[in-house]
Amino acid sequence: MDARFLFPHRLKIYGVVLAIPFLVLSFFCLFYEFQFEFLTLKVPDFLHFDFNINSNDILVKNPPNFLNLTNDLALLGTTVSLLLIAFSKHHKEDEYISKIRLESLQWALYVNYGLLLIATLVIHGFTFLFVPFLNIFTPLIIFIFRFHFLVYSDK
Repeated sequence: MDARFLFPHRLKIYGVVLAIPFLVLSFFCLFYEFQFEFLTLKVPDFLHFDFNINSNDILVKNPPNFLNLTNDLALLGTTVSLLLIAFSKHHKEDEYISKIRLESLQWALYVNYGLLLIATLVIHGFTFLFVPFLNIFTPLIIFIFRFHFLVYSDK
């Protein structure tokens, strides 16, 4: 993997520091429907695209309402922090680290899509909506754990 596309090593600590509160916020948003009230905004008509299907199976545009951006903040913060952790240079980036990085990324994608296939077969209904959401983070999380396990288990 070409090191010129990686973030500087110092950004990894920022990723770790940001990941902790954003992962906690994501957990509370996902399982407890937590929201910060100060992140509630009125959505203008021209930006409101929330569609629902009524009882006659006709697509109806909902009236303008208020939108809370807590979920968006949690998703953006978690994604950015995990990207900083996963794709910051190792303090001694060499060919061996690059090889482990590439193999870990490939392995993470295989495991992620294997889990997605299994979830598609065994999880149905409304609960399945959690699967694509969690699928956003699983490749990064699997990659981070496997990469660091292999790098630090050899020493």
